[in-house]
Amino acid sequence: MVRSYMQWINGQSVQSNSDEFIQRTSPAHGELLAAFPAGSVDDVNKAVAAARAAFEAKEWVNTPSLNKAKVLNKLADLLQRDVEKLAIIEAEEVGKTINQARAEVLWAAELTRYAAAISAEIPGSAYNNLGASAFGIVTHEPKGVVGMITPWNFPLVTLFQKLPYALAAGCATVIKPSELTAGTTFEVAKLAAEAGVPAGLINVVTGHGSVVGEALTTHKDVDMVSFTGSTAVGKRIAEHAAKDVRRVGLELGGKAANVVFADADIDAAIDGVLLGFILNQGEECVAGTRLLIEESVADAFIVELVKRTEKVRVGLPLDEKADIGSMIHEAQMAKVLEYIEIGKNEGATLVCGGKQLTMGEFAKGYFIEPTIFTNVSPEMRVFREEIFGPVLTVTKFKTVDEAIALANDTEYGLGNGLWTKDIDKAITVSQALRSGTVFVNTFLETAPQLPFGGFKNSGIGRENGIHGILEFMEVKSTFIKIGARTPALPHTI
Repeated sequence: MVRSYMQWINGQSVQSNSDEFIQRTSPAHGELLAAFPAGSVDDVNKAVAAARAAFEAKEWVNTPSLNKAKVLNKLADLLQRDVEKLAIIEAEEVGKTINQARAEVLWAAELTRYAAAISAEIPGSAYNNLGASAFGIVTHEPKGVVGMITPWNFPLVTLFQKLPYALAAGCATVIKPSELTAGTTFEVAKLAAEAGVPAGLINVVTGHGSVVGEALTTHKDVDMVSFTGSTAVGKRIAEHAAKDVRRVGLELGGKAANVVFADADIDAAIDGVLLGFILNQGEECVAGTRLLIEESVADAFIVELVKRTEKVRVGLPLDEKADIGSMIHEAQMAKVLEYIEIGKNEGATLVCGGKQLTMGEFAKGYFIEPTIFTNVSPEMRVFREEIFGPVLTVTKFKTVDEAIALANDTEYGLGNGLWTKDIDKAITVSQALRSGTVFVNTFLETAPQLPFGGFKNSGIGRENGIHGILEFMEVKSTFIKIGARTPALPHTI
């Protein structure tokens, strides 16, 4: 059954100002899945007005934090209740496996529970050491109306690294999901209303970035823009924000390295490296796309890694046994295949995969075999550029310093991994890696308490952790004079 949605504004589904719809067909089997409104500037204006009215009414802002937490926990309960429904929508629209989609829904629920838990822990300070006649207070206040733009690769996770924190902070939101994968965002808006989130705090407007995205990021009544997506688009949003001195949170691209030392648990490292480049078909901003491996163990490691990679099961989204699904669309598949050809032409050695799957159940979809290149040097494009597909490059090193230099030799700095049983080396290398996250003896594993974000061209700001709430707040200093004030201009009295 094809799902059809209207815009979600002020707590209800409303007809878009535009009569056009964006048809989403499955990237795996070609069937029509959903129709999303191709929104207009007028839709954005209505959504922002609803958010502004809800925020200025102060009902939610003035709701005690523990009551906000009850609503957020109810939302988490509803996510868990509807995990199967949401996972099917997520898997089908993105092309990812159903198991990964379920994990995404459950992680969104965990993030929501964490945001609820820390909503009462928003920090504040009092200063009674300013002298007998002065008292100081530092408080945090909600930023206001937040425009959120989320990508197609992890529609739920990227939304829930923003939404529950913004709500916990007291903000109102206007969300523009990807026009390819908006289904779960609309479903979440309905669940939030069921959970008790007041109307107007969550608004969803779909459409093309050139229309809806531009209108949202340039709107005078949007106090902040929180964006997850490509570095190129992030820079454009930052340019818009600079004109109005508007705050932005940017979670952008990456080119993560998995650094494997000879003293690592090799079996665990192979498993982690494999997961790191095939998860979500490699359409992952912190995917471990560069394997940097100590020369003394490299050859045996690569042989075993290739064996395991060849056992990876490619399948349709609802295949319970699939390890990897389809690319998001034909253009992304073509881009990845082009990079594979670039790698060959640059002199890298293709040791695994490298082809599109076109037979049988894959005939109507955009599937690529997990691909591994060895003999990759830092000047090659496949080493330096974000491919966003299941492609791994392998580069050898001899020393710790060389490993660090190779890992940091990128314009990005979102995440890196390292594998060693030497605690001194683990700490030393972690401190030297220029990335917002470092995974030690694991990969793509974290906790809600840990902030997420990047160095360099990987972004600005942090999501999750206590930073996830403070991202959506302003700091206010209040100086209180106690007792009689000494006149500053006594001659005027």
